[in-house]
Amino acid sequence: MSYRDVAERFGDLVVRQDYSAAWDLLAKEAQALITPAAIQAAVATMIAYAPGPIQAAQVMEEFVVEDWPDKQPGDLAVVYVALSGESFSEAVTLTLAQYGGAILIRQIEWGRP
Repeated sequence: MSYRDVAERFGDLVVRQDYSAAWDLLAKEAQALITPAAIQAAVATMIAYAPGPIQAAQVMEEFVVEDWPDKQPGDLAVVYVALSGESFSEAVTLTLAQYGGAILIRQIEWGRP
């Protein structure tokens, strides 16, 4: 599975409101700071201004960054995932890293920049 696949899967799980499965894609360090309930709360806060749920997630290829100033050893990419509903467009930005044989999410930033 590529880092794009992991980012897309995370977005799809948020669409399905399967926050526990989304949490499973986080690195252990991130899991220590973020719970499935915190993911759910972040999503709810981010879209509180608009009616209806998130209906689609899409990796925005033009916003995939593989080299950035704060890149840490093992980091692969920062991936911007658009999250859209009937009357809104939001996003989540994920930092993905290699952990042994797995690609996991090291950091999450909610909302459009």
